[in-house]
Amino acid sequence: MPKNRNAEKRAIVRRDGPACFYCGRPRRNPLLMTIEHLEARALGGGNRIDNLRLADPLCNKFAGRRAVADKLELRAKWHMAEGL
Repeated sequence: MPKNRNAEKRAIVRRDGPACFYCGRPRRNPLLMTIEHLEARALGGGNRIDNLRLADPLCNKFAGRRAVADKLELRAKWHMAEGL
């Protein structure tokens, strides 16, 4: 049975707000967003709340298993493109 991650998503929204970590677009229902591991699990990142962010499914898929520095660089580029 899949883990219900809504409690984690609500905690992330309280901390960061209801916007995608990458593109910065706010969402009416952040519970439909995916949980992004800043440090990918494949690279040793865990499920600690400080490692989790919310992201749109397509943004999360595009970010993939990049290193943390690469994800932060990608985020900065997308925020500049959006004028955030």
